[in-house]
Amino acid sequence: MNRLNIVLFLCALWLPSSFVYGQSTAKGEHIEVALVAEYQQLTPGQTNWLGVLLTPETHWHTYWQNPGDSGEAPSVTWQASTELEFGDIQWPIPHQIPVAHLVNYGYEGQVLLMVPVDLAKGSELAQQVDIQVALSWLVCKEDCIPGWADLSITLPVANEREKSAAASLFTQTREQLPNKDSISAKFEVTDNYLTVAYQPPFQAQWSLLPLRSDVAQHNQKQQFVSEGGVNNQVIALSDYFIAGAQQLDFLLTDGTVGYYLSASLNDGQVAASHSVIILMLMAFIGGLILNIMPCVLPVLSFKALAIGHNEMTISQKLGYGLGVLVCFNLFASVIIVLKSSGEAIGWGFHMQEPAVIAFLAFLFVFIALILMDIAPAGARLAGFGQALVSGNSFSSQFFTGVLAVVVASPCTAPFMAAALGVALVSPAATTYLIFTALALGFALPLSLLFISSRFAKWLPKPGPWMNTFKQLLVFPMLATVAWLVWVYLGQTSAMAQLGLLMSLVGFALAIWLSRQFSGIYVYLALCLAIVLMGWSLLSSGTATSPMADKSDLAFSPQKLAQLRDSEQVVLVNMTADWCITCKVNEHVAFNTELVQAAFEQEQVHYLVGDWTNKNDTILSYLTQYQRSGVPLYVVYAGNHYEQVLPQILTPETVVEAINLAKKELHND
Repeated sequence: MNRLNIVLFLCALWLPSSFVYGQSTAKGEHIEVALVAEYQQLTPGQTNWLGVLLTPETHWHTYWQNPGDSGEAPSVTWQASTELEFGDIQWPIPHQIPVAHLVNYGYEGQVLLMVPVDLAKGSELAQQVDIQVALSWLVCKEDCIPGWADLSITLPVANEREKSAAASLFTQTREQLPNKDSISAKFEVTDNYLTVAYQPPFQAQWSLLPLRSDVAQHNQKQQFVSEGGVNNQVIALSDYFIAGAQQLDFLLTDGTVGYYLSASLNDGQVAASHSVIILMLMAFIGGLILNIMPCVLPVLSFKALAIGHNEMTISQKLGYGLGVLVCFNLFASVIIVLKSSGEAIGWGFHMQEPAVIAFLAFLFVFIALILMDIAPAGARLAGFGQALVSGNSFSSQFFTGVLAVVVASPCTAPFMAAALGVALVSPAATTYLIFTALALGFALPLSLLFISSRFAKWLPKPGPWMNTFKQLLVFPMLATVAWLVWVYLGQTSAMAQLGLLMSLVGFALAIWLSRQFSGIYVYLALCLAIVLMGWSLLSSGTATSPMADKSDLAFSPQKLAQLRDSEQVVLVNMTADWCITCKVNEHVAFNTELVQAAFEQEQVHYLVGDWTNKNDTILSYLTQYQRSGVPLYVVYAGNHYEQVLPQILTPETVVEAINLAKKELHND
């Protein structure tokens, strides 16, 4: 540093203090500062109030304790001739100050930073006390200018006190302080987001301003989800966030009223406001409900044939439940491994793979052939496969449980979504606990029919009806194959779908030939099926989303943000072709005249996110709502209100949600 620079630097430090040493006011560039007291005396046994008054010029601003994306908060250091106890600054509620693409928090205009002061116990009381404060600040408009000053004030010590000329400033500032009542909360850190859950003092969706500057990206909009009187607020994490904090403090405010909120770390194990036990109970109930979801019924109906056979060992009776338990925990293990490798995944992730869809199509064709007695246990080719899923052996029971879980995975039952959303972002122990509870709920109904004679008595006695029922079950199996082939088309191409269909025909031919003949015919048919299947997968190419031809409906974060900024009502539907629950809701609710008429109203928009194929943008959106899979339905009213809808919809539910959002939008 040359001599000229040294001189200029020393002048910058000296000039502000030269104006004010021994005085109570000072002037800096574009700002005036002062040290003021509420009363003209210091009173023993009472809380006394001092304050630093910052008065910037018009269009200039100073900063809150967390300045936001840029800036710097004022700094004060106190000294006194008598031992005094200085408290913390009482910060008035700040305003958001947009600067280009950044958002800062501060004060445009005059602001008083109050500090409580008490005479220390046991200190010798003098007749008067000299108080000094070393003050630094940053005042900004388009450019920012730092400033420094040493301010001082002398106050007598007296039992009676008289208000000073600045007393009204303290009264006005107290009205600008956050509410004295503090709110307790829980927080979790997931990927690039921070989720804070709390019970708001009243129905409101305000901003959460962290007191630490390294917590949030302040220019990103915060997301709200209100469920059961609890606000779940999702905040984009700062690039400089340092994990490991056990507590984070926030200011909950709308810009005029505020509450301090203290959030404690949820140890990364449960979603805010829930315990692991509650989440396990939710998963258990979700597993029970999963039994009646349309994607599971074909497999359970097939296994219902075996319930009429009472001659089963204990291991055979427990086989189905063990298969369910092992398969669910295998899913959990795969999820944990993929998460540790940095892979972004969600529930039903395997259904986004065309090879898995093709495998399931072959499996259901095979089951249909068994039910039609085309693939009896004695056939060379079918014997092994039939032993896996047909009959009452332990292996058949076990692999039927595995099959039921694989087919159930595209569905997300009520109560199940929140639990799985937590499981997919929690430590391994919590993930296994939640998946185990889900497995127990899913396996319980059918296992009770096998194990308990009391429950088995509810079933009709074995008889000729079972053969008719077995043949009837062929049709739900074939219907499932038709659905899988349709999903395959959405993930691949028309030529790939043709290859899958032809390979299924070749596979069925091989099964039939294995019963009628032996030798080369069977192997030729199998080779044909394998070749066609290979051609199908190789020609799959890159799938095009079904929403590509409906760009006005296709979801994107930018489109959603644009509609919300323009004060519109938006219903977002997160769906997938392989999600049968989604398709049922679309047929029962969204495609009805009542709902379509609601979508045609002014200021109402409908966006569809298609998760049939892997899509990190949609997965990121699901993660904001602590969901691991589809369906997810959210209704927005501008940036002021949002509501998560149930997973099972009716037309009335959708229309009521849209009407409520319109009322919130217009403050009716």
